[in-house]
Amino acid sequence: MDNNTLVTGKKYIKDIFSPEQFYNIPEYQRPYVWGEEQIIALLEDVGKAMDNDINKEYFLGCMIWNTRVERSAKNIEYTYQDILDGQQRFITLYLLHSVIRDISTQEKLRENVQKRLVQEADDFNNIPSRNRIEFEIRDDKDFLDSFVITENGTNEIKRLEEIIDSSKSGSSIINMAKGILIMKKWWKERFNENVGQEEKYLSDFYRYLSTKVLALYLATPNNLDDAYNLFTVLNSRGLQLQVSDILRAQNLRVIENPELRKLYATKWSDFENSIAAPYRGFDDFLWSLVFIKMKYRSDENKSLTKAFEFMFKRNMLNKGTETLDFVGKYVKHYEAITNGSITNRESINLFSNLNIILTSVFGSQYLTPLMHFRESFGDIQIIEFMIKLDNLFSMGWLLGRRQSLTRTFIILRRIDIYSELAKKKEITVQEAVDDFLNDNCLRYDFYDEEISSEKPLDIEDFRECLTGEKWGSFSGTRVNKTRYLLLKMDLLMSNPATVLQYNKDSSSIEHLMPQRIEDTEWNIEISKHKEWVHRLGNLVLIDKNKNASLSNKLFSEKRVKYQGAIETRANTNYIFISNSEWDIENIMDNHTRTINLLMQYYEGNSLKTFLQLKRNLNNSSTF
Repeated sequence: MDNNTLVTGKKYIKDIFSPEQFYNIPEYQRPYVWGEEQIIALLEDVGKAMDNDINKEYFLGCMIWNTRVERSAKNIEYTYQDILDGQQRFITLYLLHSVIRDISTQEKLRENVQKRLVQEADDFNNIPSRNRIEFEIRDDKDFLDSFVITENGTNEIKRLEEIIDSSKSGSSIINMAKGILIMKKWWKERFNENVGQEEKYLSDFYRYLSTKVLALYLATPNNLDDAYNLFTVLNSRGLQLQVSDILRAQNLRVIENPELRKLYATKWSDFENSIAAPYRGFDDFLWSLVFIKMKYRSDENKSLTKAFEFMFKRNMLNKGTETLDFVGKYVKHYEAITNGSITNRESINLFSNLNIILTSVFGSQYLTPLMHFRESFGDIQIIEFMIKLDNLFSMGWLLGRRQSLTRTFIILRRIDIYSELAKKKEITVQEAVDDFLNDNCLRYDFYDEEISSEKPLDIEDFRECLTGEKWGSFSGTRVNKTRYLLLKMDLLMSNPATVLQYNKDSSSIEHLMPQRIEDTEWNIEISKHKEWVHRLGNLVLIDKNKNASLSNKLFSEKRVKYQGAIETRANTNYIFISNSEWDIENIMDNHTRTINLLMQYYEGNSLKTFLQLKRNLNNSSTF
């Protein structure tokens, strides 16, 4: 094949599984994940298309292959396709063929299917036996040999069920085993609908599948870089392709040692499985790594694909183990930050609780500088940095000016400056951390007109925002700001050992003075109600089940109903315990208490302030 030729076309299923066609599922591919919904949809679609018009073609979709040529141990040259996209449909079709073979009583049909699944050995023409599809993952290959290639293998129901139930089975073979059982159940239902005509229906279905069902294909000539670009083009047209899949392929491809390549393929799968909230996916996590490495935004990193291409071209990263280790290093930082393992004797769960709040309602922006701090300085004063980072980012967000990438890039660069001084032993690591934590880039009012045109943050603007904003009227994504403030109050009011809990499906914002007072026993002036109902002093976080039962009841009834609420709602507990009644005066007092506590924490902006507030709360009733 011409190295510059992209081969495109269409193939019917009989052509996809023809004698000259062979396929490979590379080790960098994701596991087989299709379940009942996808498998049944495919079978139903083909069945309905056949029933509606047996002569009308059915389009299955598009597949992307990377064509490779290799020589066997016997010096026989053969061509095969690495399946880059469409493997879920392809494997499903392969499993379907084996199920059709094993439920049929027609010898010719069974023989025809078997020839599609495996090439028989032909010693006279020097042709070895070879499966139509190969897996580079050993367990998947063994499963195919035992249950798909071997005749009547799909009838081994008990063994398939044992694989599904075994804790030692990989996800791919579990899903393939489930897929076979799903298909057999579907065929049983079809046969029940065609009693006496089972074999005819099966033959008609197999003939239609073979000659009328087709797929488009695009084959790149042994060039994963071309495939990478192809994926990018398709992605821009709306197909749900993950950049991380091709990035993985691009880096695994340059590792020449097969065992090492498989080891890193497994590692990459572990990386992907490790990344969860607040990231929306693994590609989202990779953006953090781009920002950490490049520390600026331009046309060169307008997309994730462009960013990595640029970094490879400029030798900021080298393809292969270096890039894979770089990704793995930051995955470990992410895990340490989010798994609750970072504590100290005084603040105990403060770091973990701040992470829970940010992860639940803020987003992932804070993780980029936090991971890079840990890479540069370890856990030295990381809790102090977390406090400053949280306060800085949240203040801009709450004021309606979400912290810009510009500030993030400045922070990343300053981390590098101080860590480099420590590496050169010009200062100690502790001194580097101290100097960084006192750097102007972490101040609310930091401003550099040469790199930013944004107005600096003002602590007094923040006080006015907290005081005057009607937080209880927020809706949509804006309601996360109110949740954030109430969670921060729970944090400040709770015991340091408390582990905060928040789940948007089980927690909600409660207006202690209800939003509607018409036809209720609440005796409040309409103007006062309008002024104070949505203020921070009238709001608490509460369990949704309790929220539903509290409804528009009087405060005294709410107080009784709320007894026994979970301990992590420290601020809510405090309000119910400290107030026997609830009117405008109580709301105003609580509002003042809330604003004062939040402002002391933001103004102090340190672990020292947090611990002092805790001591004050333990020794005083002024809050």
